[in-house]
Amino acid sequence: MNKQMMQYERTRDSLFHLFDQLTDYIIVIDMLGTIMYLNPKAEGLFDVKYNDCIGSSLQTLIPDLKIGIECELDQKVLIRSRENLPLSIQTQSLSIENERYKVLLLKGLAEEKSRMEQLSTISKELADIKLALDESTIVAITDSKGIITFVNHKFCALSKYKEEELIGQNHSILNSGYHSKEFFRDMWRTIGKGEIWKGEIQNKTKDGSLYWVDTTIVPFINENGKPYQYVSIRTDITKRVHMDREIQEALKMDFTHTIKNLQNGIFKIRRDEDGNFLYTIAEGKLLEEIGLTSDLLYNKTPYDVFSHDIAHIKHVHYEKAFQGHRVNYEIELHGRPVSIEVSPLKQGDTVIELVASVQDISELRLTQKELQVNQQHYQSLFEHSQDYVIVYHTDGRIIDMNPKMLKLLGLSKETIQNLTVDDMISEKYEKMRYGYFEKAIQGHPQNFEMNIINKFGEKMCFNVTLLPIILEGQIKGVYSIRRDITEQKKIQERNAYLAHHDELTKLPNRRWMEQKLHETLRHAEQNYQKLAVLFIDLDRFKSINDTLGHLIGDRLLEFLSERLLESINQEEQFAARISGDEFMILCPVIAQDEDAIQTANKLLHKLMAPFYIEDHELFVSASIGISIYPADGTSAIDLMKKADRALYRAKELGRNIYQLYDDSMNERNYQSFLLERDLRKAIINNEFIAHFQPRVDALTGEIIGAEALIRWLHPKAGLISPGEFIPLAEETGLIIPLGKWMKRRVCEQLAAWREAGIPLIPISVNISSQRFLQSDFSKEVRELLFKYQLEGKWLEFEITENSLMKHEEYILQTLYELKDNGVKIYIDDFGTGYSSFHYLKAFKLDGIKIDRSFIQNISHQSENAGITSTMIKMAQHLRMNVIAEGVETEEELSFLLEQNCHHVQGFYFGKPCSIEEFEQKYMLIG
Repeated sequence: MNKQMMQYERTRDSLFHLFDQLTDYIIVIDMLGTIMYLNPKAEGLFDVKYNDCIGSSLQTLIPDLKIGIECELDQKVLIRSRENLPLSIQTQSLSIENERYKVLLLKGLAEEKSRMEQLSTISKELADIKLALDESTIVAITDSKGIITFVNHKFCALSKYKEEELIGQNHSILNSGYHSKEFFRDMWRTIGKGEIWKGEIQNKTKDGSLYWVDTTIVPFINENGKPYQYVSIRTDITKRVHMDREIQEALKMDFTHTIKNLQNGIFKIRRDEDGNFLYTIAEGKLLEEIGLTSDLLYNKTPYDVFSHDIAHIKHVHYEKAFQGHRVNYEIELHGRPVSIEVSPLKQGDTVIELVASVQDISELRLTQKELQVNQQHYQSLFEHSQDYVIVYHTDGRIIDMNPKMLKLLGLSKETIQNLTVDDMISEKYEKMRYGYFEKAIQGHPQNFEMNIINKFGEKMCFNVTLLPIILEGQIKGVYSIRRDITEQKKIQERNAYLAHHDELTKLPNRRWMEQKLHETLRHAEQNYQKLAVLFIDLDRFKSINDTLGHLIGDRLLEFLSERLLESINQEEQFAARISGDEFMILCPVIAQDEDAIQTANKLLHKLMAPFYIEDHELFVSASIGISIYPADGTSAIDLMKKADRALYRAKELGRNIYQLYDDSMNERNYQSFLLERDLRKAIINNEFIAHFQPRVDALTGEIIGAEALIRWLHPKAGLISPGEFIPLAEETGLIIPLGKWMKRRVCEQLAAWREAGIPLIPISVNISSQRFLQSDFSKEVRELLFKYQLEGKWLEFEITENSLMKHEEYILQTLYELKDNGVKIYIDDFGTGYSSFHYLKAFKLDGIKIDRSFIQNISHQSENAGITSTMIKMAQHLRMNVIAEGVETEEELSFLLEQNCHHVQGFYFGKPCSIEEFEQKYMLIG
């Protein structure tokens, strides 16, 4: 009963709270007429206080009001108030947990009259505006589907249609055929997004005559942010357009005369509605000599004029140019080699035609042939190469060195004549010297790495390639090409450091701390010792981040890390940043629980002093949870889990305190049990939906793929974030049926698009390591592709690096089987794990997806920039596709484009959305 009463009171109070926000006069009474509630407006009206009226009869406020238990009020009375204003009263029944009430809404009659007078005035003003528009402007209104619902007098006069002939039609009744379909698609895309469109349109009247109008289309937006009608305002510009055309015709004649006298050639191309490329002009002395002038080419396609092979080459390059790219190619026309450069001409973002220049390269070809004959070996490349090159005779003598190598060794051309391969490779690499060099002079290229100390005493690391020099079928010597990989090695070492340390605070990270805890537990078990785990979380750190920005937040975390280290015995205790604003202290040996409490108190005391960051004085507290071995657990997982529970208990108790773990905190386990139960039901009841996020080629804006993301539509809780149930699904093994559901749903959608005639794009699915390691995974994929008759290229999988770290032989077999079916494999969240390019190369994966943490707030000065740039370059060196995740700003996109990474995914281009919305936004455009 107490729970029911509390539920009833909560429901009632929440409703009354809503009434507090209303500007009307509200009174709530029970069925006997007793006042249960009145809102602040009503208090002011009657000049009474809420607490003084509760429990009184309604007639103490409104004596003249007649009310019965069942009567419905609709009365006008003169009430007792400060102004004695006449009011109208309306009622509405209200039930709360089987209790019945009446809600009285009081409205001032004088206010109603004033509103009516205002409406009358507004109506008059609108009528005057309509009259002015009708006399001066051409106006039409269409609904959201483009059907005309209103035209004014001037619209009818110009189009020569009667109003009844236009209403119910769409604007195609006026279509002159002048504009392309893409012109109108672009217009509808603009206004469909709720944006104003402006442009000039040629229309046709009822009698067939043509006219031009300058048009502005204004969308009217409903409460959902969608256009529900469009108002077009037009101005007749027919005379101006005709004058412009006369001027253009005169300019065209002058232009034609000019280009006919060009030594080279120039031509233009347009594209008709069927996609055919048509020549519109071709002039210049070169084209005249070849016999390809406007008289021959005008309004013809390449296939009408040239042989099929040449026409096909031209068609391919024109196609690329119409995609917005500048194109250069060389071809032979009528026995003469020519170079052609094609440039797109755009109107807005749309390519409307191409203009191309033609140059005779006969002399250039002749010069190139002479250069090929006279060029000695590789001299230019040899002299200017950024690699370190040595040329050896087959007997090991040095024949030559390039300037880069001479500078490295501090030698000159004269001083190398008596040097041999023995002088170039130290005794440390004696085995390499004889093994690799001997194989090279036998015709087998060799590659290895070696370190040297340069003349400045600096250690340098080189990747060395030995290539046999073959002239006229004979091996005459060996090229030694050394590439400086010193910086690359440093980056690898840096990445290895970052794999176990936090980049911001320089503290060890969670991976390092977990390994340390495992080691410490083994030692504690062997020596019967106690240890403590402390979880620390900053109180209200998010508020600082949101208010002052992430830069201040990051600086705060750095300073806090310093105080954290000051709070511990760094020779015997360890601190790490676990994630975000969460830290951990490991006390490997404690004599009693009080030792851990003393460490916690010391840290809390340290945090009492303010932090000074830029112009801000920040006071920060922390909540601390403590677990003790062996009382609270004997494994790293148990101790960290229970320290975490104690931490959240500290937050519940008011923050800025510590809490030792006790068994009462297992309540959270019960909540996890409920979530797991509901998750199992959700799998049975098919409560999941798929959202797609677009993957874009940032250079062209083309949608090149999408990532499928699962969402749980809980029948009571609504949409549940994947962050809440995916970790539980992985822990319980339910991730496997979830993964099967997602793969099947993606295949169903691809098949549906194919049947609807919608061009397909690859869809990627995240695969858990549990499922990827199961023996029937590739078989399941093959059966899905067969069932839905799909090519494997439309299905992509994203796996984590951890998936590759176990059972390498089996992983290889699974990868080969998937790739045999055309399925591409990407490493997801690359950079957050081992970041091992060895695995990328060994497993011949298709690409990587750089984790969003490396992309966010990236700039040329940040450490992330260097790491991200290196990952991109190394992946591209391995000829792998690179996709950047989490791109949200133009600055991030610009940096990636500078690194030649143009396959991106993130909120900057589109958020994850339902399949229906994705289809409308990205699949049906054009």
